Amino acid sequence: MSLSSKVLIISLVLGATLAYSLFEKKQFTEMMNVAEDAPVLKVLPDFKLTNFYTKEEISKESFGDSSAFFVHFWGTWCAPCEAEFPEFLKFAKKFENDNVLFLLLSVNDEDTKMKKFLKRFGELPKNVIVSHDKSGESMNLFGTVKVPETYLFDKNFKNLKKFIGPQSWGLEAFAPRVKRLIFGQ
Repeated sequence: MSLSSKVLIISLVLGATLAYSLFEKKQFTEMMNVAEDAPVLKVLPDFKLTNFYTKEEISKESFGDSSAFFVHFWGTWCAPCEAEFPEFLKFAKKFENDNVLFLLLSVNDEDTKMKKFLKRFGELPKNVIVSHDKSGESMNLFGTVKVPETYLFDKNFKNLKKFIGPQSWGLEAFAPRVKRLIFGQ
């Protein structure tokens, strides 16, 4: 086989590899755009939970008077959840005076582990509600596959944003961006 034939074959293989990788990248980008622009969960589903501390019932109607609210799925058994939790509580505190509520929904967990975990943070911000879904049924209801995962809903129960995985809640620009989503400022 001549040198020019080898160069031609190598060029064809590299060209085909590049073309395929560009095709796959385009498919992935389109998939991500669809997920971002058209969330599967468009409005807050009906649900019934219990406040971890007060034992009062929590439902969709519990959030009717708020400007907006977050539903944050987490678990004590989840290392990324544990790592982001302190930042998330500080983030929630920034919204205490904006009538924005935060439902911290622990899934597939144990009460004793939750109590021990939450005790480390002392008094939680006044706009934070903790609940425990032992069965994990709420994950199916929301379409959550793994934790941490967070949903932001407006006062009309419309899904404004889904945050997949751990976030950098402590970044200076994060709260203003979320406030723009909620209040249009």
